Amino acid sequence: MVRIFEWLDSSELCNIARVCRRFESVIWNPALWKIIKIKGEENSGDRAIKTILRRLCGQTRNGACPGVERVLLADGCRLTDKGLQLLSRRCPEITHLQIQNSVTITNQALSDLVTKCTNLQHLDITGCAQITCININPGLEPPRRLLLQYLDLTDCASICDAGIKVIARNCPLLVYLYLRRCIQVTDAGLKFIPNFCIALRELSVSDCTSVTDFGLYELAKLGATLRYLSVAKCDQVSDAGLKVIARRCYKLRYLNARGCEAVSDDSINVLARSCPRLRALDIGKCDVSDAGLRALAESCPNLKKLSLRNCDMITDRGIQCIAYYCRGLQQLNIQDCQISIEGYRAVKKYCKRCIIEHTNPGFC
Repeated sequence: MVRIFEWLDSSELCNIARVCRRFESVIWNPALWKIIKIKGEENSGDRAIKTILRRLCGQTRNGACPGVERVLLADGCRLTDKGLQLLSRRCPEITHLQIQNSVTITNQALSDLVTKCTNLQHLDITGCAQITCININPGLEPPRRLLLQYLDLTDCASICDAGIKVIARNCPLLVYLYLRRCIQVTDAGLKFIPNFCIALRELSVSDCTSVTDFGLYELAKLGATLRYLSVAKCDQVSDAGLKVIARRCYKLRYLNARGCEAVSDDSINVLARSCPRLRALDIGKCDVSDAGLRALAESCPNLKKLSLRNCDMITDRGIQCIAYYCRGLQQLNIQDCQISIEGYRAVKKYCKRCIIEHTNPGFC
């Protein structure tokens, strides 16, 4: 029964516990509560966490639930400071925490959490609008650094350069960092990332409109460690910044420069020569032509995903080059491009498994 119940999320387990006493005794087996997953706007995160931990912690002498490793609140289920502080006290061994869009969470409650939950490695606080930094409470224990490897701060609009400095200094083991739509972050904040987070492999600053080429010059110091970079809709990024990234981060596998209209064939040529391991590229709405596509096709034959949406200088000739050289292509976006049936057929001929996104009703 335990192995069957492992397939259910926490809300479903709580409902099934009401069926009969036998089910109830099985449901509250600690083996089923390594992961607490609650979703839906109809569920109060605070009430659900309190109810679950009351049952689980009642089985231990010290009132803690060391068996709980992951807590995930999603799809509108929100937590407040009260619920987060309860988690900090009762679940000291958690390694993964997701509390998306919990808009009332404050810095103090988050500091309590990272101070007490010393094994925390994965933190997703997307949309927690009041958070400005992640710091360890002073005086509670000897100074230490956090073990966080994954941090998602998407839509944390209060995060600024000073907060990035504190986060980078406290989280030197970061491998994945997402700052999408952190609109107060500028080049001044980005310079702290390579200074402290030397193991960083993935970074997104998409929609951070204050980021410019100077920020990319700083990020290029990450060198060969960086594999994933998104500067989508950073409209102050140009060829100059991307060329520095391409030359120094030569093991790059994914680059998203969608909406960077100052990016042209000039940087795409450098990218193609410098980053032969490239697997995914989004240059939608960039100033790229067939010449850039040819360079890309000849130097990056292992390309799997390519988006050229709104690239109005692209013609069938460029698409035919991509199709001929990149035969392992799996996804191609040519929406709002001036591509005829000839270009479409070339992709179908050479890239057998490619899914083509387009807006031409004549393609079939």
